[in-house]
Amino acid sequence: MKKLRKRKSALPKVKLFVFIAALIAASIYIDICLRPVVITVAQYRIQNLISKAVNNAIITVMEETQYTYEDLVEIVKNDKKEILSVNYNSLHINKLRSELVKATIEEAQKLPVTNVYIPIGNITNIDILQNKGPKLKFTITPSSYVEADVESVFQNTGINQINHQIFITLKVTANALIPNYSTSVYSENKVCVAETVIIGKVPDTIGEGIIYSAN
Repeated sequence: MKKLRKRKSALPKVKLFVFIAALIAASIYIDICLRPVVITVAQYRIQNLISKAVNNAIITVMEETQYTYEDLVEIVKNDKKEILSVNYNSLHINKLRSELVKATIEEAQKLPVTNVYIPIGNITNIDILQNKGPKLKFTITPSSYVEADVESVFQNTGINQINHQIFITLKVTANALIPNYSTSVYSENKVCVAETVIIGKVPDTIGEGIIYSAN
């Protein structure tokens, strides 16, 4: 009788253990299925938000600064109108780069906390269940890091004609912070801030591009 009672008293504990184990296994399975879906949706949403933020920053800064090619570059010629050197106004270039980085950061900070809703059927591999069932809500909190490079590019466009462009590339790493999940996206936005066609014989050494890097 005592052994029978012990078995009966142990039975609820076994059932509880089995139930907890099944619950943990189900949670792990759901997480494995759900994680790639959540991350993909979050990356897509953050990528769109960041692209808009960067474009807004570029438009704002370029309209406000209105630097000309002559503000950023000085072409030095001799008496025969031959080009001796191309000198960069580092003060103006660095200021423009800093303004673009600052504006991008400010626009990124304006990004709102956003919600995404994923139908529970999307975590299965069954086509008929896609976009079906109750929707799971996930809140995405964006954050970002911005840096910029400056590049000077020379291209031959004809005899004694060189097209000179100065680009600033904004490099943005955006993080999507989601409860129990996190992911990030990286984007580069290259904008031409100055351009001209240089007429005259250009020394070969001038054809080498320059690159600045800064946060």
